[in-house]
Amino acid sequence: MTTTQHHPGPSLLALALVYIALMIVAGSNVSVAFHVPHDSATAVAFVAQHSSSIRWGSFLEFGSAIPLGIFMAVSTSRLRFLGIRAAGEQIAVLGGIAAPLMLTGSALATWSLTRPGVAAAPGAVAALQSIGFDGGGPGFAVFLGLFVAGVSVSAGLSKLIPRWLMALGIVVAAAGELSSLTLLNFTAGYCIPVARFLSIFWMLGLAFQLPNGLRSTIEHAPPVAVAPGETPRIHRTESARG
Repeated sequence: MTTTQHHPGPSLLALALVYIALMIVAGSNVSVAFHVPHDSATAVAFVAQHSSSIRWGSFLEFGSAIPLGIFMAVSTSRLRFLGIRAAGEQIAVLGGIAAPLMLTGSALATWSLTRPGVAAAPGAVAALQSIGFDGGGPGFAVFLGLFVAGVSVSAGLSKLIPRWLMALGIVVAAAGELSSLTLLNFTAGYCIPVARFLSIFWMLGLAFQLPNGLRSTIEHAPPVAVAPGETPRIHRTESARG
């Protein structure tokens, strides 16, 4: 007898699409925050003129962290459901917690530029722009890379996802970790968009390829004599099912 048990949780594809949409719209608006002049008098006028774009961009960036965090939580939960108990699964959990928090911190920093009196404070604009970039740039990319590496290697070695998807994940993870070098040399910042945008294709691939269920086959052993009170042996085998 064959039965199928599905992993209880939201659709990875739906979560990925919501995150991607929010990220694209947020990026087109929040970029204005990084053009605020550092001169206090000019900054106040600039923020007053573009406050709506900065607020909406920050709000949408903040919002994108929610479906991303849920996507990461569902992915690691599904790995455990499919029987993965390797260290990579725990590495993915670490990345899945820290990456959305970094994105949230970046959004709050850029939103703070629009608060009354902030743009006029000496040095406030430069500080908040730096925090916004650090959180949404290398901070986010490094932990995104840890999540992608943990899922890709664990699922790939267990043959739950195809080799090409595991290889893409390793590339994304490498770009994410290399972006940490931005703290030493700003040129390494080119790794940040590589990690962020390649991760979009990796997330979509994972949503389609990672199995969502387990197929269980129950086999009864051949008839044998059993002692009173004993039950016949039953053999159960399980395999991943998309």
